[in-house]
Amino acid sequence: MKKLFILIATFIGSQIFANDNYNYSINLTKAVDDKLTISLIPPTLSQNEAEFCFPAMVPGTYEVYNFGRFISNFSATGKNGIKITITKIDVNTYKLSPANQIDKITYTVDDTWDKTDLPNTKDKIVFEPGGTNFEADKNFSINTHSMFGYFKNILNKNFILEFEKPKGFYPVTGLSNIILGDTKDIITVFDYHDLVDSPIMYALPDTATVLVGSTKVLVGCYSPNKKINANYIANTLKELLFAQRDYLGGQLPVDKYAFLFYFIDKATLSGASGALEHSYSSFYVLPELDSTLLQQELRDVSAHEFFHIVTPLNIHGTKIGNFDFNNPQMSEHLWLYEGMTEYAAHHAQAKGGITNVDKLLNTMLQKYENSLEQFNDTMSFTWMSKNVLNEKIHPQYNNVYEKGAVIGMCLDILLRDLSDGKYGTQNLMKDLATKYGKNKSFNDEDLFNDIEKFTYPQIGDFLRKYVGGHTPLPITEVLSKIGIDYTKESTNNEFSFGGPDLDYNPQTQRLVVINTKNMDAFGKALAYKKGDELYKLNGVELKIDNIKEIIANYYETLKEGDNVSVEIYRPKNKKGKYKLKTLNAKAKKVIIIRKNQIALQPKLSDKQKLTLKTWAGL
Repeated sequence: MKKLFILIATFIGSQIFANDNYNYSINLTKAVDDKLTISLIPPTLSQNEAEFCFPAMVPGTYEVYNFGRFISNFSATGKNGIKITITKIDVNTYKLSPANQIDKITYTVDDTWDKTDLPNTKDKIVFEPGGTNFEADKNFSINTHSMFGYFKNILNKNFILEFEKPKGFYPVTGLSNIILGDTKDIITVFDYHDLVDSPIMYALPDTATVLVGSTKVLVGCYSPNKKINANYIANTLKELLFAQRDYLGGQLPVDKYAFLFYFIDKATLSGASGALEHSYSSFYVLPELDSTLLQQELRDVSAHEFFHIVTPLNIHGTKIGNFDFNNPQMSEHLWLYEGMTEYAAHHAQAKGGITNVDKLLNTMLQKYENSLEQFNDTMSFTWMSKNVLNEKIHPQYNNVYEKGAVIGMCLDILLRDLSDGKYGTQNLMKDLATKYGKNKSFNDEDLFNDIEKFTYPQIGDFLRKYVGGHTPLPITEVLSKIGIDYTKESTNNEFSFGGPDLDYNPQTQRLVVINTKNMDAFGKALAYKKGDELYKLNGVELKIDNIKEIIANYYETLKEGDNVSVEIYRPKNKKGKYKLKTLNAKAKKVIIIRKNQIALQPKLSDKQKLTLKTWAGL
C-alpha cells in the first residue's frame, strides 16, 4: 500500500506540474539563519516584459507592511541559457525581460518575527500573527503572503506548493487539497487570493479535531515548553464552537476550519500578541502561560476570529473582493468586518450560556469607555475606515474593536425593539450573506440602503447619523430599550482596594502594581509602590484562581476602622530579587468616581421585557 501511494502521489504531482500554474518548491530542511530558499517554475507568459510582485499588504492587517523587504537574492534563469534582465522597481516589485523565456525564479526569504536589521524593519514591525517564523527542525509558521509572489495581473492560476520537510512534520492548515508524504507534501490552491488566505504551520504534530455538525474543526498547537496542548484547546473551544453554530442558525458555512496556535515563550518583537483571521482558518501567537490562565482569553480571541467566516468571507465590499495587494484601497465598513464580529463573539457566548448578560454588558460598557477615552468619538466611522492607512488616521484603527462592537450592540437592541424581538443582527447578517455570499461583493455606498431594505427606515437613519456621521452614539436611549438606566459618571463614598493599576506577572504568577498615579487616599495610606507584587490580603494568599472570591469577601465583610494588611513582594535593586513586606492601613471609605454605570430600572414595560429577553436570550 505504501508503494502504491507513492506511485499515485508521483503521478498526480507530475500531472499538476505539467499544467500552466505557479509551481513553487520550498525545502524546510535547509533553513539557514532563519532563511529559506524558494524556487518557482512560473506559468507560461506571452509578454516580453512582466512585473513580479510581493504584497504590500493583505486583507485583515490594515497596515502596509511591504513584504518584499524580506526578499533577497532574487534571480531568474532563462530557457536554453537565455539571459533574463531583472530591474527592481520598488521594494515589492521586479521587472523581468524577456518574460516569455523565463525558466525558473529563485530567491531567499527571511522570517519576520525577529528581524530589525533589514531596511525600514525596525520601525515597521510585522504583527506576528501576520508574519512568518522559521525555526529549523522545530517549527515553521508560514503566512503565505510573506513568502510567495505573483506576476502582476496574473493571479487566477493554481498555485502548487511542494514542501520538502523534516521527517514526521505535519502541515496544519485550513486547506484541503493536500498530498501528504513522508518527506514531501504537495499543497494546491486555486488562485493567489486563496493562497494568501491560507496560513500553514509545519511541526511535529500536536493536533485535535472537533466535529461541529458537518464541519471538521482542526486545532494545531505548538508550545515549546509543552505548557499547553491541542486537546486542551479543543476541549476549551468545543462549547464555544457549538454556541457559535447555534448562533449562526444551526449550521456553519464552511466544511473545514483550522485553528493554528503558536505559544511563544519570550516577548514578541511587536510587543503584542493576538491573531489574524482568514476565511477557513486563523493564526494565533499567544504567550505560553499555564493553560488555565489562558482559558477565557482563548475563547474570546478564538470567538472573534472564527466569526470572520461570516464577514468578510460571505459579506464583503468590492475593495476586499477585488483586493489590490500592491495598491490597497480600504473599505468604509470596518464597523461591519471587525466591530460586528467582535460584538458577535461576546454576544454568542452570553446567549450560549458560556458567560452571562452581566459580563456581556460590562464588556460592552468597558469598550464604550475605552472608545471615549482613547479615540475621537466624533470622527465618522466610515471615513476613518476608508482612510485608515493614512498615518494620521491609523491610530484610530483599534476603535473598531471598541466603538465598533458597541455599534453592533446598539444595532442589535434597536432591531429587536423595532421588530418586537423577532429580528436582530443575527438575522441581518444571515440576510446579507444570502444576498451577497463569498463570490459577490457589495458597493460600499449601497450597504446602508441595503440594510435599510432588510430592516426599517430608523435603522438606515441610525447608520447614516451615528456610523457614517459625526454624532456620538445614543447609548442612553438604546439601553433604555432594554430597561437599563445609564449614568455617564457617578460619585460614591465606599471602601476600596487602594486604586493602583494592576497587571499580571506570569513568571511569579502574582498581580503586580504597574502604576500608582490614580491611587486613592486608602492606596496612599497603604503606600503601594510601582513594582509591588501582591502576595496575601488579610493573611489569605492571592492566587489567580481565587482572587475574585477573596476580593469579593473583602468588600462584603470590611468595616470602617478594620485593619487591612497586604503582604507584597517588593523588588530589590538586584534583578529577580524581592523583599517580603506587609503594608497596613485602617479601612476607610473614600470618594470614588465611577464612569459609565448601569442599573436595571425598577419597573420595566412589557415592551422592554420582551426586547431584553430576546436580546439576551433569557
